[in-house]
Amino acid sequence: MSLTSLRLIVPCIVLSLAALTIASCAEQNTPTAPSSVSAPSDVTASTSLQPSTSLEPAVTEHFVTLFDVAPTPEPGSPAPEDPPPTGDPVPAPAPPPPPVSGSAPFPWPPGPPPLAAPGVPVPTPPSTHFRLSMKISPEPVAHSGTPVGIFGCRDSKYTWYYDQYLHAETGVPVTFTERENFFDARFVSRSTETIQLAGNGTVILHTRWCSGHAKPHYAQSRFKGKDEYGEPVVISGPWVRLLTP
Repeated sequence: MSLTSLRLIVPCIVLSLAALTIASCAEQNTPTAPSSVSAPSDVTASTSLQPSTSLEPAVTEHFVTLFDVAPTPEPGSPAPEDPPPTGDPVPAPAPPPPPVSGSAPFPWPPGPPPLAAPGVPVPTPPSTHFRLSMKISPEPVAHSGTPVGIFGCRDSKYTWYYDQYLHAETGVPVTFTERENFFDARFVSRSTETIQLAGNGTVILHTRWCSGHAKPHYAQSRFKGKDEYGEPVVISGPWVRLLTP
């Protein structure tokens, strides 16, 4: 090989090595991924992730069906026979007009309950207890008219639906073992269904009443039980106004 050929080969090798070095450096300086990832369009900056386990207080539900025990008037029943006339006939007084639809009981709040037989429970004004609170929703209650499918409501076409909320104000559980129900201030039934109210929890009683009388009514329930320490817990719930059909 001549000296001239050697001189030509050496610069070519140097240029090739330089080009390879430049290409290698350029590849190393190119980023392979962005430094941050954008959040999806439906997630805002204020969104926080919640743990998979919930620490919300317990909520339990019960369904309560109650009915007016007053006899339902039978349509078309004959009027009692009048006594034989003894003089000029006295006209019978005109029946009072039916109550206006949507009217509430009057007077309100209601007065003292009617007399009851010995041993029969009587309602008391709404009360409070430091272990729990109660509320009614809605109140007053508009007439529904949706039939209540139990035997006691077969002849009672007037119906009302509402919810009773019992909320524990402390972390101490309460167990109710008795509930007394009143309609128009008269005792109608007693339930011994156990209701467990967890500490700081809520119990919802989905309540429905039926009656054969198209007039305004009011209802109330009284709850009896004990807390976790064995102390008695008795509370008379709010009066519930049931509006005229």
